[in-house]
Order: sequence, then C-alpha cells, then structure tokens
Amino acid sequence: MTTASTFAIPPIPVKKQPVRELLDLAGVDVRDWAFTKDGDDIENPNDNIGRNTNWSFIGTDGEPTVLCVWYNSIDWDARPPVYRGNEYVYEKKLIELAGTKKGKDGLGRLNAKIKQARQLHQAVYDAKSRRQVVKLILVDGIQVPIEESAERSSTVRARGLDHAAWYVHECDGESGDFLIVRGVQPILKEADPFAGLADPGENPAFQAFISTLGETEREAIIKARVGQGPFRDGLIDRWGGCSVTGCGLTEVLIASHIKPWSKCETPAERLGAANGLLLTPNLDRLFDRGLISFDDNFRIVYSPLLKEGFALKLNVDKNMRLTNSKHTDMRPFLDWHRQFVLRK
Repeated sequence: MTTASTFAIPPIPVKKQPVRELLDLAGVDVRDWAFTKDGDDIENPNDNIGRNTNWSFIGTDGEPTVLCVWYNSIDWDARPPVYRGNEYVYEKKLIELAGTKKGKDGLGRLNAKIKQARQLHQAVYDAKSRRQVVKLILVDGIQVPIEESAERSSTVRARGLDHAAWYVHECDGESGDFLIVRGVQPILKEADPFAGLADPGENPAFQAFISTLGETEREAIIKARVGQGPFRDGLIDRWGGCSVTGCGLTEVLIASHIKPWSKCETPAERLGAANGLLLTPNLDRLFDRGLISFDDNFRIVYSPLLKEGFALKLNVDKNMRLTNSKHTDMRPFLDWHRQFVLRK
C-alpha cells in the first residue's frame, strides 16, 4: 500500500551525520562499533574506520539492511521513487582499471572499492531473499569518475537517513541489475519452485536431532541427508559431472553447498543449484574446510594455508576453474564463501 509519504521527496542532506548514528536511527544495533576487531575500546565509536567506510550493512534479527547511496542516483521523479543499480558493471570496470596499474599504485584504493561493491550486491541479494526492509543513507558530495578511482576517493559533504522503508523488487544474479522501490512491497507473482520439496531445514524433528550431535557428526549427517534428493539432482542437471574436473562418474561425486547448509535461511538457498557445486571427494573436502574457493571468474583460489606440495599430491593445481562460466547466479554465494569460509 502506498501513501502520500511514499512520494514525498526527502530534502538533499546538508549535515554530515556520522554513519553510526544514522544506523542507530535506522534501527541497527551499533554496540559493536565501540570496539576494534581485536576487542579493544574505541574512544569515539563514530570513528570506527573499519565500519564507517562500508557502503552496506546487513541487518540481523529483524533489523533493516542499510545502504549508503548517492542522493542524485535515485529516480525521485518516479512514483514511487526507485533506485536502480548494478554493482557487477561497476566492479568489472574497477577490475579492468586495476589491471592497468603496476605495483601498489592505487591498487589498495581500487581493491577496497571492489570489495565494497561486492558487499553491497550481497546485501541487496540477502534483503530480497529475506524480504527484508531496506533503509537508505542518502549521501551528497563530489563523486569521482570511475577512471580516477585509483588516484582519489569521492568526497562526502553531507549524509542523512531516509526514514521510509524501501524494498528490493528485483535482483538478477546473472546480470547484476537490481531495483529497490520506496514504500512498496513486491508482489510475489511467480510460483515457488521449491514448494512441495522435502526441505530438512524446515523439519523440526531433523533440526532437533542434529542439535544433539557434535560438530563433526552433525556435518556428516547433514552431508548425507541434504546431499541427496532435489539438491543433488539439480546439481547433476546443471553440471553433468564434477564442477571442476568434469568427471562424469556421479556415483562418487559429492553435492556440496557453497554457503553452508547450516547458514542458509531460505529453501532457495538450501535446495537451489545456484548455491551448490558437484565435487570429487578431495575437492569437496578442501572446499568445505576453506582451503580452496573460486573467484568471480570461477578460477580456483588457494588459502594461504594450502601449500603447493599438498595441493599437487591431492591432484589440485592453480589452473583449475569451474567448467561452466554461465552460472553467474553463483557469484553472491561464492563471494560469501570467500569472505566467511576461505581461511586467511
């Protein structure tokens, strides 16, 4: 339902309010801002540089997801106002620019922006998956042209919170296009492709059973139970064999979640082929243990803990990649895996 306030355009911000204070106004718990990542006190939590330079903040436990966006990037003339974005395109341009740099000249700044862009897309994707409210921190200032991103950063002159609720209506995992609409919840038109499928994640008896197990035993049970049925069938249909080696002996291949099953929050994440790989046992073990991952171009990434000698003995080498580069809906899950599973 839309109201008059949905169409009321907020003014361009004139004060540079701290990000932390705006998040607090949006309903996000900011108590952790008072500490460094090592647990040390920060005299002024608003100066937590490790947090306030992010472009996105994923809310938990009913909190909204908050995005920092340029005021003039929003289509305020639309009724209701909308924000269209594509971090894939922006990220690709940054990566191309980084490829022209030598040594460390500007790479730190570019790599930071690449990471921020990936996190923002992930935040939008998660908000859509959870049907979560989005709040926008509106930013005004001087935007640096992308071709100058290595030399300098954009200048934020003012920022303020739009108190209206926004909702993600579209988030295409392949193209990267997303659409966020002010004050209007999306209407679910498509049938749920996972409706009627057996989902252990929504089975109270199974949840109660695995909660009594130790971590190792619980992982083995989940692997055996969830790695069968619709999830495995979807991966075989998608890959036809091992996602890396192409081995077609499916009897020995393991259906592996990219974002671990225990962290999944929806049937789509638990059962969807976009969140899975079909792997030989050695690759599956390395992937689950965070010793390997894959980048956005689907090339293998080693953890610093995986020594070359061990990798070769396991028939793994740095030229490996996923066999099909068309499955771009995997990118948000691979990004999650690199951030939270791949061991640094």
